[in-house]
Amino acid sequence: MSEGNLQTHLCKLLTAYGRPDICWFAVPNGEKRSIKTAARLKQQGVRPGAADLMFVIDGRIFGLELKTEVGTLSKVQFAFGEDLARAGGEYLFAFGLEQAISVLIDIKAFRPNIHINVKGLM
Repeated sequence: MSEGNLQTHLCKLLTAYGRPDICWFAVPNGEKRSIKTAARLKQQGVRPGAADLMFVIDGRIFGLELKTEVGTLSKVQFAFGEDLARAGGEYLFAFGLEQAISVLIDIKAFRPNIHINVKGLM
């Protein structure tokens, strides 16, 4: 499963089963852009390495970086994680759908009593 497909699956799960009292959004950093567009977005605050998904849950902020099961984190992603932690947030990463769902369960992103069968999603 590609990182894009992984993120799409998670967003569908969050839309269907996410807690209504949380704030979450995607950070669209991954697409190819023209040099002109990339320069403009950088001036507007787009940051390489920002987590794929951001969450505010119970007054805490989380950044979740998604990777395929064989993916690796880049230096700029590690740097973003360090900056987020220094500012009081928590940087999380997941390799594959099963880990990603486990992370979302751990940070209590889903409504209570929701049980997601990962095997049924793949």
